[in-house]
Amino acid sequence: MKPSSGPSPPSGRHLTGPSGRRPTGPWGLLRPRSSRTFVLGMLMSVVGLAGGVRAAMDGEGIWRALGISSVGFLGLALTVAWVVTYARER
Repeated sequence: MKPSSGPSPPSGRHLTGPSGRRPTGPWGLLRPRSSRTFVLGMLMSVVGLAGGVRAAMDGEGIWRALGISSVGFLGLALTVAWVVTYARER
């Protein structure tokens, strides 16, 4: 058995989209395709919004409550982006 002369060539699977091509530019990176993105967005939404409400009720201050809530809004945006991308591809 002859050892290989170097590292095997990368498959590139982790860098490509469903069409086999790399996403072009920053807009290609903003199109979530994985179901893990949907789960992450849902978790961020629930935890961020619930944490923001909890911080506001505990009197932590408006900036801390808004900061925690911003995680929830970011997760909500990620979830909506995934749903829109899913609907376009189907």
